[in-house]
Amino acid sequence: MPSGEGSLEIGTSGSRSPELTSATITPQSLKKRFRHTIGAGTLLAVALLASMIVAEGTLRLSAALVPSLGAELRGFDPLAILIEPDGDFGYRQRPNRIFVFPNGTRATSNALGYRGPVVSIAKPAGVFRIILLGGSTSHGWGVNDDQTIDAHMRRQLAAAYPGKRFEVVNLGFDGYDSYQDFERLRSDGLRLQPDLVVVNSGINDVRNAWYKQLRDRDPRTFLWLADVERLRAEARRGGPTLWTRTKHWFYVARVPGFARTRLYQWRNTNHPSPETQSTRFMPTLEAADYFERNLERIASITAARGIAVLFSTPPSALRLPGTSHETSGRTYWLTDAPMTQRYRDELDRRMRSVAADLSAHGARVSYVEHAIDASMFLDDCHLTDGGNERVAADFVAGLAPYVSRR
Repeated sequence: MPSGEGSLEIGTSGSRSPELTSATITPQSLKKRFRHTIGAGTLLAVALLASMIVAEGTLRLSAALVPSLGAELRGFDPLAILIEPDGDFGYRQRPNRIFVFPNGTRATSNALGYRGPVVSIAKPAGVFRIILLGGSTSHGWGVNDDQTIDAHMRRQLAAAYPGKRFEVVNLGFDGYDSYQDFERLRSDGLRLQPDLVVVNSGINDVRNAWYKQLRDRDPRTFLWLADVERLRAEARRGGPTLWTRTKHWFYVARVPGFARTRLYQWRNTNHPSPETQSTRFMPTLEAADYFERNLERIASITAARGIAVLFSTPPSALRLPGTSHETSGRTYWLTDAPMTQRYRDELDRRMRSVAADLSAHGARVSYVEHAIDASMFLDDCHLTDGGNERVAADFVAGLAPYVSRR
């Protein structure tokens, strides 16, 4: 029988001897391994925590040094959101909030959730009350509270009719399309008993032209759908989730949302879809039909209450020379400036047609046109203080026949 090295290789059934196994696995060795694992895990956790602290500090420093970046990151704080659910399928600005625009101007919402002075729900005797509807062009994007269309209307009406009392309530808000105008009128406007409603709308309905088979309350048209759904869910639950609170406390937790938004904007700007790249692409006219139906809805519920209506599409700089044609990832643009303007013109044509048809059938409806200089635009559709003053003057002139009948 061979001896030495050969006998050690065979052992018992070719495995290690019991003496060797029992000597290797002992309580002391298990404790040592456990301490090693705990130590490695602790070291990894400390490293991750240190990385998070460094990242958080870097983001906060960057936000302080670059105001535009800071404003964008603060916009992803879910507890600082400036909107709240309104009605069954709508949203409005949160009461008692201040929004700072990129150019440094400020918009203040009052205790009832709209911009401008608070009015009583019950209309006082002798007051002619006006409701202003529309998107950011009506709300007053990029101007201070005393530079909005409604602020100018209050001053102009006081000067033009010194013996009468007027109240102008601005229920317009950023992102509203014509259906959101209708929802805001139903939820907040009608209870204020207006004598006249100004519908200054048409910019945001352009974005609906991307959608086929458009229907009422179509979630694709709801600009803030995800935020409003979260707010409704939190209201049912009784408060924000832990992840929502985490994003409120830490800038690092906001990075995924920030990155997704930037990627979406980059893709839209640099890599449009094959459909929009095609020269044969034409936006669907279903959005124009939808716009027309919503105008008719507004006119119907106002006529039933004896309320006069002024229709108007906001001025557009895209047809003027010397104005910016940059999209900057805006949701209310189509492929380019010419196509966007063509659709704005189609919506304007529809609005004029609705106003003319209703007026011919005895409704108290008028269309108001604007002529704005290129110097009065902040961008492709939002106006300077002077531009809002000009639009306000057009509305004051347009409502004159309805005031004189009182």
